[in-house]
Amino acid sequence: MKGTMKGASKLAASLTLAGGLLVAAALPAAAASPNRSNAAQATGLVSGGPLASASYPGTSPVTVAHANITGILTTGVVTDTAGPTSASTRIANLAATLTGRVGLTATAVTSSCSFNTNTGAVTGTAAITNGRVTVAGVPTTILAANPARNTTITVPGVATIILNRQTTAGDGTLTVTAIYVSLLRSTQTLTIGTSVCNAANLAPVPILPGKSLEITLGGLGLLLFGGLGYRASRRRKLETAA
Repeated sequence: MKGTMKGASKLAASLTLAGGLLVAAALPAAAASPNRSNAAQATGLVSGGPLASASYPGTSPVTVAHANITGILTTGVVTDTAGPTSASTRIANLAATLTGRVGLTATAVTSSCSFNTNTGAVTGTAAITNGRVTVAGVPTTILAANPARNTTITVPGVATIILNRQTTAGDGTLTVTAIYVSLLRSTQTLTIGTSVCNAANLAPVPILPGKSLEITLGGLGLLLFGGLGYRASRRRKLETAA
């Protein structure tokens, strides 16, 4: 009987391990971390930021009354968020100075990205409400409300502006910037509304497609059986010792 109980205990342990592996295999993949977002960043002669940064893991959401960079950018309320599979930023009442007479304004600027746990794809988007390039306060170029990826606008003699700028790193990390400004004949850059999402390290498809629930329940059953077997073995040992 002692040998039988010992064998049952070993079997239970093996089944418990197998059940745990099955449960892990059935769960959907989670995105690698950290995902993050920020309102703005300037590099060059004028530097500042990243401002109002949110990250996961870390701090999210982050809301500030404004995200200003002296001499180049002012904003209204900013809300940045980041989660396990997504990130986003929303900026109100944007006003940027490109040169003394040339500026850029928008009522709202947003960007977002997300990781799809079923397809393994990371995608992003950007939107601009009432976006304008202005000269001496007069609108000269209207910015697309829902720009296609990497839409490029040239302000002659002043700057290159990329809307919905999207770049993908070698590890699959996607960076979406709603508005990217690079001043001509200068090292000055300005990024407005940036969201960053990473691709998952794990396969996004369950071990048996369409069978996640059955596998999970089966794994939990094995875990329960393993626990009962261990308790029976433990009780037998205590009775023998007594």
